[in-house]
Amino acid sequence: MKLLGQKSVSTILSYLFLVLFIIFLFHFIYQSLGFGIGYYNWTTSHHLFSETFYVNDEIDYASYEKGKYVFFRFKYPFSDQQMLTGFFTLNRFIFHTFQSIFFCLFFFYGYKTFGDLSQKELFNETIIKHLKTFTIINVLYAPLYFLIWIFIFRTGLEGGMLMTSFTFLFLGIILHFITVFFKRGFQLQSENDLTI
Repeated sequence: MKLLGQKSVSTILSYLFLVLFIIFLFHFIYQSLGFGIGYYNWTTSHHLFSETFYVNDEIDYASYEKGKYVFFRFKYPFSDQQMLTGFFTLNRFIFHTFQSIFFCLFFFYGYKTFGDLSQKELFNETIIKHLKTFTIINVLYAPLYFLIWIFIFRTGLEGGMLMTSFTFLFLGIILHFITVFFKRGFQLQSENDLTI
């Protein structure tokens, strides 16, 4: 099976990224709904979907002084499977929202890029635009992820945090080189078309 062009590996990868984008988009919407309903229930003492979107000052997996912390536990719809759990704070909301938005954008632009690689004309302005955006998303994620951990959660340097930041920064740098390669290929192709 060929790597590029129509009915190729790039086409399959494009569909895979599309499916992952849809899954992460639904996850983000459901998670945002959970934080919204949880906040509403906590501040108004209502019990709207309280089994699915649990928010309380006590939780069964840890013992803390009652009233000192607020916990949350969100379950997937129609199941007892946990989706998210932790302290119910603004910092936690910001972190999970940041993560979800990043992964939605990551898989969306992965889908767009591999979709462009499935076209007949490989070097075109559309793929260059999508690769640039994909590069920016990855390069920006690394320092933002790092800063969120340092300033919002006020933690020290951890190996996992540094590894994650480095991985996406490295991916962004590789994508930048690929973008330059495609830009150069598009220029050569345009010059070739003009000479013909």
